[in-house]
Amino acid sequence: MPYEFYIVLHLLGIMVLFACLGGAVILGLRGGDDRDVAPLRRLLMIGHGVALLVVFVAGFGLMAKRGIMGGGWPLWIWIKLALWLLLGGSVTLVRRSPEMGRVWLFLWPVVGAAAVWVVMAKPT
Repeated sequence: MPYEFYIVLHLLGIMVLFACLGGAVILGLRGGDDRDVAPLRRLLMIGHGVALLVVFVAGFGLMAKRGIMGGGWPLWIWIKLALWLLLGGSVTLVRRSPEMGRVWLFLWPVVGAAAVWVVMAKPT
């Protein structure tokens, strides 16, 4: 596959990931009976998991296309992986403490901006 394909796939996964995280916060903030929102929450969690997988696979595809797979990974790859894990695990925190939803809606874009900065600056 061409390099551009992996970039588009990676960005698509990121957009779906943030959309699902935002949906999870909105469901948590609205409160109500879990039975009312269970099908939607399930759909959001599936979307979140699939998006994480797409971001992960496309990211490794990009690494392979750039020749980064062999040897040790640069620091910026490790930072991106840590941010990916943070975004993956944060959905559990949203589920357990929905009252923190407003905080997450502020923090997630900051995490996203940090990921963009890491890719552009490539700290060593």
